[in-house]
Amino acid sequence: MSRGNLTSARSIMQLVDSGRIDQALAEARRMTEQSPTDPAAWRALGYVQTVRKNLQEAKQSLLHAISLAPQDALSWEHLGWLYRRSRDFARAISALQESLAIDASKARPRMMLANSLADLGKAKKAIAEYQRVLEREPGHVRAHNNLANLLAKRGDLKSAADHYLRAAERSDELTYRISAAHMARRIGDWATAERLEERLLRTMRTNERPGDRAQPFPLLAMPSATTADQLHAARQMAQAYAGAEPVPHKPASVLAAQPRLRIGYISNDFHEHAMTYLLVEALELHDRERFEIIAFDYSVNRTNESRARILKAFDRVIPIAGLSDGEAARRVAAEDIAIAVDLKGWTTDARPQIFAHRPAPLVVQWLGHPGTMGAHWVDYAVVDPIVAPPGSEGEFSERLLRLPHCYQPNDRQRRIGTIPTRTEEGLPEDAFVYCCFNQPFKVNREVFGLWLDLLRAVPHAVLWLKDDNRWATAAQREHAQAGGIDPNRLLFGRGLPLAAHLGRLSLANLALDCAPYGSHTTASDALWAGVPQIAYCGTTFAARVSASLLAAIGLPELVVRSIQEYHDLALRLATDREELARVRGLLAANRLTTPLFDSRRFVRHLEAGYDSIWQRCVAGLTPDHTNVSAIH
Repeated sequence: MSRGNLTSARSIMQLVDSGRIDQALAEARRMTEQSPTDPAAWRALGYVQTVRKNLQEAKQSLLHAISLAPQDALSWEHLGWLYRRSRDFARAISALQESLAIDASKARPRMMLANSLADLGKAKKAIAEYQRVLEREPGHVRAHNNLANLLAKRGDLKSAADHYLRAAERSDELTYRISAAHMARRIGDWATAERLEERLLRTMRTNERPGDRAQPFPLLAMPSATTADQLHAARQMAQAYAGAEPVPHKPASVLAAQPRLRIGYISNDFHEHAMTYLLVEALELHDRERFEIIAFDYSVNRTNESRARILKAFDRVIPIAGLSDGEAARRVAAEDIAIAVDLKGWTTDARPQIFAHRPAPLVVQWLGHPGTMGAHWVDYAVVDPIVAPPGSEGEFSERLLRLPHCYQPNDRQRRIGTIPTRTEEGLPEDAFVYCCFNQPFKVNREVFGLWLDLLRAVPHAVLWLKDDNRWATAAQREHAQAGGIDPNRLLFGRGLPLAAHLGRLSLANLALDCAPYGSHTTASDALWAGVPQIAYCGTTFAARVSASLLAAIGLPELVVRSIQEYHDLALRLATDREELARVRGLLAANRLTTPLFDSRRFVRHLEAGYDSIWQRCVAGLTPDHTNVSAIH
């Protein structure tokens, strides 16, 4: 390999880095013509072709480079990168291992190897490779972040938090700070979360890093985040997919001639998940004479009762887990879907970028993400007059499809298991039991302080919480002790199957809300189990859901709008037995007679909403805010 060609190969890389791809391609081709036996020339050509996504040509160029110099680690590395871009992770692993066998000192091929192992679900091996990167380069930001992602999925949340924090301390990028802040909240480390969030929000508001992305979902639980912050984060996130090419689909006028309107529901939560618990009966009750409903499923295929039931609720189920985003979008379009419904939004492991390809005439987001998507490809968000009251339209990039009562469906078939004794659940027989089974990331300093105030005011009360992870549980006990409350008055319930959880939930006297990310499915669970739920109505979608639930079940008197109102109501219900008995009696009377658990009425409203926005689309009109009238 001549020194001149080595220099030329580097200059080609510089051309690529500066965005002059066509010039780089021409220069690389000239090199191969001038020096047809020089592996550096063919490697450079293969690299540029990979950047241009001419993957078959790139593969031939790189394999030729390797045939000329089998011990060229960089050619093997580029081949591994090419295979990664092709989503051929098995071949990527093989090529990258060849590269590292020749030169084990480079972080880049080892990072790609670790990422490929992770993509194939080989978490243990991927973790080992990330750790090897960090042994050589302790400050490697992406290695810390990616390692934290895998540790979090394996349940090692404290180690994940440590690595997220190291990434955030070494980089100003918003994505690392928000991951670190959210994990800190998951383990109850409020001080770290607050410090990171203050910096993060300041950077977002001053637009110091306009090209950065911050995952929108964690902002829902940040006490200081506003609806403007949430919209900004969502728009920045969506901007990354602005260049997605639309896939062809049949026009609305053609699809309107189908005997039934085809609705496509897309999610990876078709299994034991809160979304499935809420949604399944609504799917079962769709009017099959007018609607055909199809699942596009990228869930992990685990056999369980919830998965079996929800998949059976669809007319057809189409697996898309192994497809690229573009391929998945083309699959949606091929099914002649009129309305594609994203049930995930910006939540964990979501793939909203599938919808960036516009695979259907209308795209609707519903249920998974309680906030705006900030995405140009989403036409409507399903809401109600409380989670998105008149005047809140500016908080959303979508047009609003307002259902008349609550936007959240519920399953009246949910079985309530055998009610255990308090002794069996470790609860004092004579105590007043406040409960909150929300995930710990929703519990912040202000809300927890309020709960401690209630325990001080009601000496015979205990607080029953979700034992989500041992670090959060320990932290909450420590926070209680620091606040002068005996940690033994905090009791923790382990994870149980839904029916068993609903059975034990009946033992509580009063369910408490969180803020600003309030009780959603947890509030529905409490109400279904006959336990009154306080709803703390805030200023964002996520902060208003519990208020929507309480209004839909005819208990608006349990909705509060300030910390003081919250304290006073929770104290009164714990100390006035007659008032608590009245509220419980009203809940029992309303449970099956009001809209919240009237699944048939909910589905008729949802279908009316679909009909309305579809007729508008068929008429060639642009999406607009739509209010569905109540059906009695």
